[in-house]
Amino acid sequence: MRAIVLLDGEPRFRPYPFAPPVEGPVRRAVDDAAGVLARTSGRFDGPVAFCHGVGRDGTILRRKGRYAEAMVVFEEPSLAYRLGFALGVQLFVERPEGPTLFQLRGPSIGRDPLLWTASASGGLGPGESPGDAVLADAAEEIGLDEDDLPGFRPVAVVTSDDTGSALVVYHAGLRKGAEPEPDPVKVAELAWAQAPTELGAQVSGDALASWAALERWRAERTGTPA
Repeated sequence: MRAIVLLDGEPRFRPYPFAPPVEGPVRRAVDDAAGVLARTSGRFDGPVAFCHGVGRDGTILRRKGRYAEAMVVFEEPSLAYRLGFALGVQLFVERPEGPTLFQLRGPSIGRDPLLWTASASGGLGPGESPGDAVLADAAEEIGLDEDDLPGFRPVAVVTSDDTGSALVVYHAGLRKGAEPEPDPVKVAELAWAQAPTELGAQVSGDALASWAALERWRAERTGTPA
């Protein structure tokens, strides 16, 4: 199940005033995840942002947490209602003639390795602007900066029970003459397609949820059914 809130501008944030109770089996799962992170080169245990609700106006209740908590939520998304939905960002870059850019995540990426996802994506820090975060992801992953992305704008926030994520979704065009240049470590392959169903391979749950939000935004703009 997905809950989609369309945006007229950048989302606003309010602090979530409570620390969620982490005890019993959930505590053991978080501790185990922290141990995995400590033993894995290049990985760290936070801090990351969690979403504990989205208002109709797009205001997000945000909490500072640990990446170990996010790992537990990704493994068991039903725990998002206790620990919060892990906050992330997704960007879809669309050519003027219609196709959208998708990337196949590199095999060493911690989240969704070797799955197709949006043009660029990533997690969100506790005090980080989602717009700044996704532009940084685009620059790092596919070599595109804001000047290459006309019409860059937020379109929706989507929470997904299937993935345990709350995602701020962005859309942009592609500047004439600009072409993505993928980072060979972060990105295994790029493809242009009209929809994720054309990719012919497994697509990440976060990308599917974000695509549904993008389709809802497009339908609202054109007045056609989603």
